[in-house]
Amino acid sequence: MNRPEFTDTITDYIISKIPPYIGLAILQLNEEGQLINWMGSIDKYLDKKPEKNLEVELLAPFLTGMIPPMINPMVLPHIQIKTGHYAEIHIVEDELMHFWVFFVDQTHNAEQLQQLIQEINSSRLKTKNTPKQADNPHFSAFHLLDYATFVYEDETYKPLGSQPVWMKELQQARLLNEKQVTMTEAFPFMEVFQFEAASCWEGKADSKIESGIWEEETITGRQIYLRAIALRHDQINYLLIKSVNREGRHDNQLIQKAREQKLTLDQLARAERELKKLLDFKNQFVSIVSHDLRSPIGAVIGIANLLLQDEDMQQKLNENQKELLNDISDEMQRLLDYNDKLYHWSNLELGNFKLHLKTIKLRELGAYVERMQQMKLQQKSIKFIQDFDRASNFDLVADETLLGQALNNLVGNAVKFTPEGGTITIGSRINKDFYEIFVRDTGIGMPESVSRKLFEGFTRKSTMGTFGEKGTGLGLGIVRKILEAHHFDIRVESEEGWGSSFIISIPVNQQKP
Repeated sequence: MNRPEFTDTITDYIISKIPPYIGLAILQLNEEGQLINWMGSIDKYLDKKPEKNLEVELLAPFLTGMIPPMINPMVLPHIQIKTGHYAEIHIVEDELMHFWVFFVDQTHNAEQLQQLIQEINSSRLKTKNTPKQADNPHFSAFHLLDYATFVYEDETYKPLGSQPVWMKELQQARLLNEKQVTMTEAFPFMEVFQFEAASCWEGKADSKIESGIWEEETITGRQIYLRAIALRHDQINYLLIKSVNREGRHDNQLIQKAREQKLTLDQLARAERELKKLLDFKNQFVSIVSHDLRSPIGAVIGIANLLLQDEDMQQKLNENQKELLNDISDEMQRLLDYNDKLYHWSNLELGNFKLHLKTIKLRELGAYVERMQQMKLQQKSIKFIQDFDRASNFDLVADETLLGQALNNLVGNAVKFTPEGGTITIGSRINKDFYEIFVRDTGIGMPESVSRKLFEGFTRKSTMGTFGEKGTGLGLGIVRKILEAHHFDIRVESEEGWGSSFIISIPVNQQKP
C-alpha cells in the first residue's frame, strides 16, 4: 500500500475542514469508485480488508450510492459504523476527479457526553421528589462549561439549569429565558440544524450530532461564535449550545486541530526533503555521466578529423564515405556541445560553482563571443556588430567566464534562428537606473505564447534553426541560472518575422563605481 498523494485541494481541506479528533482514516478512490490507496486506522471503520481496485460499496456498504457525492464536499455527521462506534464521514472530489473519503472518530466524544448524561440522570433518579429539573446541581454546573442546555420534547425546547454568561449578553436573551423557547426565532441558524438533529432525536439508540459554527451579536455589538450539539440518551433528547470564542480558540480541540495540521505539514515537508534528495541525486548523476563522456566523444571527433585531413585516406574513400565521415564529425561535435551544456546545467542546478567577480570590459566580452561564433557566422554569412558606444560602454562587475558563457549561448541561439545574410548585434545602453546588455537579431522571431514561457525551465521541445540546426533545449536554461547567480534579470522582446532581442538588466547601484 502506497501513501496517497494529496492534491492542493485535499491538503487545504484536511487543514481547514477535518475536525480535530484522533482516529483519522483516509480512502482514495478513482472516478469509478474503486480503491486506489488508503491510510490510517482503516480497521476501526471497515470489516473487510482493503484491496486495490475494490469497489467501495463492497468495502463499505454504508457508502452505497454516495459515490459520486450529491454535493462536493459532502459531510455525513455522526454515523454509527459498528456497534458503539461512531464516525463523521467526509466525501470530497479533487481536481483529478478522484474521490476522498475521510473517517473521523467521534466515539470518544460521544462516550464522554453519554457518561456525563448518565451521571446527571443517576443523580436525578436519586432526587425524584425534586419538583424542578433546573434545581438539579449537575445541570446547574453546565453553564460553567459555557453550555446552554435544553430538553427537546413535543417540538419545544425547555431550559435546564442555569444559563451561561454569554447567553445573557445576547440581543435575543429574553427569548431564551422563556419556559418554552422558540429556538428558531432565537437562533435562525437552528432552522437548518433541526432537520439534521431530527435523525438523532427520532432514533431509538443513543447518538449525537454537531452543527457547524455560526455567529451572533451581543447587546454591546461584540461578535461571538456558537456550536450546537443534538444529543439523545435514555430516550431523552437534549440540545446543548456552547460558545467557542471565549476559550475556544485556545481549548483542547483547537490545539488538537493545530497538531493535526502540523502533522500534515510535517508529512509534506518530509516529502519535499525526499524529492530534493532525488533531484540532487539526478543532477549529480547527470554531472558525472556528462563529465565521463567528454573523453570518448572527443576521441571520436579527433579520429574523424584526422581521417578527413589525411590525403592518402581521402584518396581511398568514395564520395559517400567522405560524406558519412563528415556527418560523423558534425554529429559528434553536436553531441559534445550538448554534453558540455548538460554538464554546465547540472552543476549550476547543484550550485557547484562560485562567482569570481572582477571588472570586465564589455568590448572584450563582445570580442570573445565573436571569436567563439566565428565559424557559424561565416557559414551563414551573418554580419556581427558590436554596439558599445562611449555613452553606454560601462565597466561591468561579474564573473567573466560565466557571463561570457551566457552571452555566447545567447548569440549562438541568435545564429541558429537568423537566416543567411542576416545581422546580429551585441551592445549596451543605460536605461534609467539599469545598465542593459542586449543581443538583437534579424531572425525569424517568435510568438508571445513562446517568448512568455522561454525562461520558465528546461523543455525537451526544440525548434529547428534556419539551416536545420538541432537545439538541445539547455542553452537558455544555463543563461537563466548564470544571471540568477549574479542577481541580473533577463527579458525577451520578439515578434514573428521581425527578429528577437534578449535584454540583460543590471541595477546601477549593484555595480562598483
